[in-house]
Amino acid sequence: MTGSSRDRSRSAVGKALGVLLALGACLAQGTAGAGIGRGKVEPAHVVPMDQIPAEFREQVGEVIREHTFHRKGDAEAFPCDPSLYLSLVNEPAITLALWKDLADNPVRMRRLGPDSYAGEDGSGSSAAWRFVLRSPKVHVILANLSYLGGPRGNTQIEARAVLVLHTGYYREVNKQPYIQHDVEAFVKIDSKGWKTLARTFRPLIEKLMDEQVKEAGQFISLMTRLVVTYPNWATEVATREPEATPETRAQFRQLVAQHRLPDASEGRPVVMADASQDPESRRR
Repeated sequence: MTGSSRDRSRSAVGKALGVLLALGACLAQGTAGAGIGRGKVEPAHVVPMDQIPAEFREQVGEVIREHTFHRKGDAEAFPCDPSLYLSLVNEPAITLALWKDLADNPVRMRRLGPDSYAGEDGSGSSAAWRFVLRSPKVHVILANLSYLGGPRGNTQIEARAVLVLHTGYYREVNKQPYIQHDVEAFVKIDSKGWKTLARTFRPLIEKLMDEQVKEAGQFISLMTRLVVTYPNWATEVATREPEATPETRAQFRQLVAQHRLPDASEGRPVVMADASQDPESRRR
């Protein structure tokens, strides 16, 4: 992915487990297309429906069963303490703040409540979402996605999405803790008239979703590595993030100090041209 597509995906990757606004960007290009690729999926095979609050079960089930697009990323494993990992997954305001400190982008996010957030990417894509399930092994996000733009500024797409993060935990023989996770996305387009362009642009939208879901998982692992490698920087950024609660900021500072590496850098990461580059290889 290059050029504006990469810039947009990176800004989106900073939000809501790295994929919500990216999906909005995908849908925007989908009116320049949207694809069809629906296959029936039983919601209970994807998420523990009995653990989702009753008021959200119908919506979650509908999006999964009647999805327009579905993508599941490959499983990724990386070393990280579970408590630090969960702090970054559960608090998107801090995760986004860390990324925005490294890369200039127009993404904005605000907290609407204990489990709900809203934001926009500055390019016409916006999202409002909530965690309908947060547990160590499964996170489920229900989102409303919107795009307004196009060549004449009159293209509008509305969609709903269910994002699922599956997480497993294990230890290597040297007792080092590891995380293994994968990201799964279901999108249901609610706008009328999108099917007219769907046949032509199906390959584009599906390719973009493949990339965004993959980058979302990689982004989370990247941020955990940056935090333990540059603890002073991570603590400073989190401390000044207004969208995170005082309790969350204090807990994050404590976790960073607890898992500080002996050879941790006193500085901050260098802004990287490629987000997949190993942060250990470039220090300031």
